[in-house]
Amino acid sequence: MKLKVFVLENNTVKRQRHAAVQKAVKAFFNDDPKVKVVYDENGKPSVEGTDKKWYISITTTGDVMLAALATNPIGIDGEHLPRFSDPENKIDYVAIAERFFSDEESDYVRDGSDSTERFVKVWVRKEAYVKCAGKTLADFPNFSVVDGDKLATKVHGISLKKFGISFEGSEDYLFVIAGVE
Repeated sequence: MKLKVFVLENNTVKRQRHAAVQKAVKAFFNDDPKVKVVYDENGKPSVEGTDKKWYISITTTGDVMLAALATNPIGIDGEHLPRFSDPENKIDYVAIAERFFSDEESDYVRDGSDSTERFVKVWVRKEAYVKCAGKTLADFPNFSVVDGDKLATKVHGISLKKFGISFEGSEDYLFVIAGVE
């Protein structure tokens, strides 16, 4: 599988985020005027106008937007970690896990010494998986990215792995990519 990941500046304006992704993808395909990124009714992006099928997945967090382009189905998700350690953050991540995660995942989040860190690790894996598998957040309770006391490396045949990418400030982010072997 071919994989290309674009590190772009995040923007609060959806139209400007789309323009940045569109520009990067077009440049990758030598500015072919037929190539474009389109979105379905659920907001899932795809690439049109190429000779072979290309898949795209996008994540936005903090100041960064990553767009992963691949020849196989792919999902990418990430989180800007400082927002979770902010002392003003009073969110109960165990309660969120109990409401939206599988029982096994809720136990994993609750039973660790740092429930917030465990929550983030589960969340980004679940998001990457649903993006790759064509599912939605409503499917979150129906599968688990935890295998006992550790994080699973595959869910229903789709691989999940931490995705290391280097850019200024990258140490403040956690990214997971699904579907890449």
